[in-house]
Amino acid sequence: MSEPLEIGTNDLGFTTVRLHYSASPDKDPATEEGKKWLAQMRQLWPDPNLWDVEYEISWWIAQGARVFPAFHEATHCRALQPRSRKVVYRAWDFGWRSPACLIAQFDPQDRLVILHELVGREQTTREFARDVIAQCSKWFPFHAPGYRDFCDPAGQQASSTATERTEVRDIEILNVLGISPTWDYGWSRKDGRALISQLLALRTDQTPGMYVDATGCPILLQAFLGKYVYPETKSGKIQDEPDENNHPWADVMACLRYMATGLYSALGLRRVSQTPTPEPAVTWHGYGTPVRDRSVSHA
Repeated sequence: MSEPLEIGTNDLGFTTVRLHYSASPDKDPATEEGKKWLAQMRQLWPDPNLWDVEYEISWWIAQGARVFPAFHEATHCRALQPRSRKVVYRAWDFGWRSPACLIAQFDPQDRLVILHELVGREQTTREFARDVIAQCSKWFPFHAPGYRDFCDPAGQQASSTATERTEVRDIEILNVLGISPTWDYGWSRKDGRALISQLLALRTDQTPGMYVDATGCPILLQAFLGKYVYPETKSGKIQDEPDENNHPWADVMACLRYMATGLYSALGLRRVSQTPTPEPAVTWHGYGTPVRDRSVSHA
């Protein structure tokens, strides 16, 4: 945790000062007087996003409503260690501006644990994939169980990256590099968000279905805490869809959706958006009894 008062020098040589309200003795929550002050102020600022912006010196809050308000750093973040005998899962999001890849495993309690993130900047798919392969070889040297990769079906489309002057598709590029991502059709963004919400919920053992390593995944953490939001309209109304152009936070969240949809059955998640099978139409007699299907033998 940061100190209430921090004085330092930034990369440009300027003196910087970080001053938190807890530096004042009458506002320090460790004191009785500070507890009373904090309780009164929280009543005036019930919105946790606004409170973090105004009082907790948070730089990660965008204007709007958090997509995943159930995420809490104290509950969902842990220092995580890789498991040498378990498959490593990777989820890819393509794009020139900020390609992204999340790297995860299952822990001994079958929770999804997000170990690392990799986010590129103005890179072709080939350049970014090579960087991911090189970094994974450092994190998981001689990893016998191997990797399983997920992506979005949109990766099948011809690359829209301006600097990739060929018609080679993103998934074909990965295939050439020995990576074979899979996907499942029929998932909407809303479906993926619903699965992530299920992972954030507490299980019967009072632990969440997913942990995030805050050190290994700083951008994902920022996205959860407030950079990935439902934006507000000029009239103050909250929109129905998140801001998917808020790079790179929307990109790492896209990776998490692809991973959740790819692993939903292994994680024991429910696909709540499946369209129910319609009941067969029934033709009725005038007396309220169904017409007998004469094509079926009742012998």
